[in-house]
Amino acid sequence: KNYINDSLIETTISRDIFVSNAKPSYVEIVLQQSNKQLDEVVVKIKPFTKTEESPLSLKTISLVEIESSPGSNRDISKVIQSYPGVGSTPSFRNDVIIRGGGPSESRFFLDGVEIPNLNHFATQGASGGPVGIVNADLISGVNFYSGAFPANRGNALSGVFEFSQINGNKDRLKYKASIGASELSLTFDGPVTDNSDFIFSFRRSYLQFLFSALGLPFLPTFNDYQLKYHYRKDNSNEFTLISIGAYDVNTLNTKIKNPTPEQEYILTYLPVNNQWTYTIGGVYKHYNKKSNHTLVLSRNMLNNENYKYPENDESKPKILDYTSQEIENKLRYEITSRINNFKFIYGVATENASYSNNTNQQLYSSGTIKTITYDSKLNLQKYGAFVQASSKWIDDRLT
Repeated sequence: KNYINDSLIETTISRDIFVSNAKPSYVEIVLQQSNKQLDEVVVKIKPFTKTEESPLSLKTISLVEIESSPGSNRDISKVIQSYPGVGSTPSFRNDVIIRGGGPSESRFFLDGVEIPNLNHFATQGASGGPVGIVNADLISGVNFYSGAFPANRGNALSGVFEFSQINGNKDRLKYKASIGASELSLTFDGPVTDNSDFIFSFRRSYLQFLFSALGLPFLPTFNDYQLKYHYRKDNSNEFTLISIGAYDVNTLNTKIKNPTPEQEYILTYLPVNNQWTYTIGGVYKHYNKKSNHTLVLSRNMLNNENYKYPENDESKPKILDYTSQEIENKLRYEITSRINNFKFIYGVATENASYSNNTNQQLYSSGTIKTITYDSKLNLQKYGAFVQASSKWIDDRLT
């Protein structure tokens, strides 16, 4: 809370701050811009927060909730599914279904950069998958909007998720290795220069060894990385580089001795699946006395491959050969300003998207083998503009 002559002018609530002996915590609390001189700043703990743009439908998911959520195994996708308004799905799926909407109707942002995929082995065109990509070790909190989305978060029909990441250690290089229920992980963070830092994590699963020991007919392996580089030139300019990606492989366990009829059936119809995805984006912010400017440039890509040999014999021609790619290049420029008692958020956005699909498949139907072959390509150019204004009245009781 900020006071001038014992008069309250602004309240700001920070996220949870994790403190341990292994790493000092550097706290950076962003206050609303004002043209008044601050005399005092008071720090207090308050469990609830709301914004002018979405005062009723915003839920803040803290680091403590992610760590303590039962049965989630620190998987943010599973934590999200436990909240009101989010539909339940089978235990092996992380589809985000909000208030009866579809799994492709939500939007996900990582430090302001939109990421299309939230899970490994994602179903193309949806949000689901068995395991989340986002590493909870790098997350400081999540804002979940189940409605009344801010105007600068376009193309959302069911929900918006804003993930905020921590910054790297400013003192020295630090690393952390851990073993989870399904993966191994390694995290590095530390300073790059006097005014910049980074944090990087890599994870790889060992499920394929467990599945092989259990005699399961499929052997999934997932890998992912997450990177944040933060550079603060001065009090008026800062730049953040964000990148996240995954490489997933689902092979067949053809070395099973004396397979059961169920195992033989799965090995007969299940294809080999290779999938990789990445997002990389830069966020530049410039702060003025009464406004701040944000420029976001990003690119994301999903490559999905499926193929199948008859009887899993690679000496024979493939009966399924599928390759699909989705590419999006996005640019967004927005300004947040305050004029007297009004707050304005406005800006423009553009996106270039492309989709390709090459499929060759043989199907057995009505006693004959039919060959399906097609090559699809689609290019889209999108443009958008947004504006939002808000103001508080009657001692901040009416917004």
